Parts: sequence; C-alpha cells; structure tokens
Amino acid sequence: MHPDLAHAIVLAALKKAPDGTKRRLITNVPERREQAEDVIAASIVVALAQRQ
Repeated sequence: MHPDLAHAIVLAALKKAPDGTKRRLITNVPERREQAEDVIAASIVVALAQRQ
C-alpha cells in the first residue's frame, strides 16, 4: 500500500471517530486515555482492512 494512501485512510478513520473519544485522548486519567486509544486503533485497523 502506498504510504500516502495509508496516511489518508488513517486520517479518515480519525475524522470519523466520535468527538468524545478524541477528547479522551488528551485526558489526564490513564484509563480513559487507554480506552480512547484502543477505540481509535481499532477503527484504524478496520479502515485499513476494508481498503485492501
């Protein structure tokens, strides 16, 4: 996969993430941040798998 395409897919997955999830990425509460990271990572994996 071309790096530019992968970059575009990742950005699209981040854009589609709920605002609450994106806000939790910068929280000081480690558990909330880890949960948000897991949600974002899963959405990126799904988006990449759908494009191949």
